[in-house]
Amino acid sequence: MVYTGNLHTHSTFSDGKHSPREIIEAAIGLGFDVIGLSDHSYTDFDSSYCLPPVRYEEYKNEVRALQTEYADRIKVMLGIELDYFSNPQDKEGFDYFISGVHYVKANGVYHPIDLSAAATQKCVDEGFGGNKVAFAKAYYDSVVDSLKEKPLFLAHFDLITKHGVPDQTDPHYINVAKQALDAVLEADIPVEVNTGAMARGATDWPYPAEFLMRHIAEKNGRVTLGSDCHDCTKLDYAFDVALSALRRNGVRSIWNYNGTQFVEQEI
Repeated sequence: MVYTGNLHTHSTFSDGKHSPREIIEAAIGLGFDVIGLSDHSYTDFDSSYCLPPVRYEEYKNEVRALQTEYADRIKVMLGIELDYFSNPQDKEGFDYFISGVHYVKANGVYHPIDLSAAATQKCVDEGFGGNKVAFAKAYYDSVVDSLKEKPLFLAHFDLITKHGVPDQTDPHYINVAKQALDAVLEADIPVEVNTGAMARGATDWPYPAEFLMRHIAEKNGRVTLGSDCHDCTKLDYAFDVALSALRRNGVRSIWNYNGTQFVEQEI
């Protein structure tokens, strides 16, 4: 199976390396049918990686113009990755939005959970007294709560595992993660199989973990695929690995968004 779309990409409007045009051209080169731009929404406590409010209209106007320019070659979609701690109104005026949780708030402090192992451990130690399961519970509570905004899909479900915290073999952690996943599946929101950490050399595996893929298969949940692209040369990075992992863990189909609706494809 060839997967011919990607709705999780980041351009120079936020923390990506390439312009929207360069991303679109790369997608055409790969034979994609649809490409979505989904730059990071603004978070006022950390503006280092996200779309500044003064550039929202510029971003929208540029991608809208590219939609028209490339209409006869590829379906271009204007999206945004809405962080849990952003203003929910930031999702207005887009074709779609995806939901992502990049911080855990503890004792009034917003801790980044995908920055580094040291930053993640600092959150565990300072925010949760060293209790990794409590840390995970706080993260997954935010993930589940983010569903109330009704995203097109949920990005990188278990992002907190990027730097090896918490221990994914801990049965208490496994229980917390599965409970959160059940809430996502009950809401019938597709879970993204995300290869972004692989593309950046942080892991050798996609999100979510394979035990969670098996849980999705058991519950007949829906999954979609994205590379969380920050570099357009890796637009379809490790899609073959991700699809093999899904098949190995009992998932028999994937949901591909064609610009109008999700279409189920056997894998």
